[in-house]
Amino acid sequence: MVNKRGLSPEEYFNLEPEVLNMLMIYDTFIEPSGTQIEMMKHAYQCYYTTISNGNLTPEARKSIKIADFDFLDVLGDSTKTTADKEQERKEKSKDKQSSDIKSIGELIKSQVLGKKQNGKE
Repeated sequence: MVNKRGLSPEEYFNLEPEVLNMLMIYDTFIEPSGTQIEMMKHAYQCYYTTISNGNLTPEARKSIKIADFDFLDVLGDSTKTTADKEQERKEKSKDKQSSDIKSIGELIKSQVLGKKQNGKE
C-alpha cells in the first residue's frame, strides 16, 4: 500500500513511525496483494503443477512440500526474523553436509573392511 498508493518520498519519510508500522503490517499480512499472499499463490501453483506431472514416482510426490517453492521464506514461521531464518538454514546445511560426509566415510570403511574379510587387499 505504501508504494502502490503513490506516497512521495517526502510523504513517506514524514509519516509518524506508528502509522508507518501499521501500513507495513497491512502491506505484509492483510492486503490481498501482499508479499505473503503472492508467495502463497506462487508456491501452491508450483506445487500442484509439479504434483500433476506424470513422470514423478509416488515417493517423489509424497516428498514434495509447498515450502519447497517458497523461495522468499515467508510462509514459514513468521515469529522469526530473516536473520534467524538464514542462520537456521546455514545450520541445517552444515548438519546435512557433516552427516553426508560421515555416511560416505562409513560406506568407504564398510567397503574396505568387506574386501579385507574376503581376502582381497
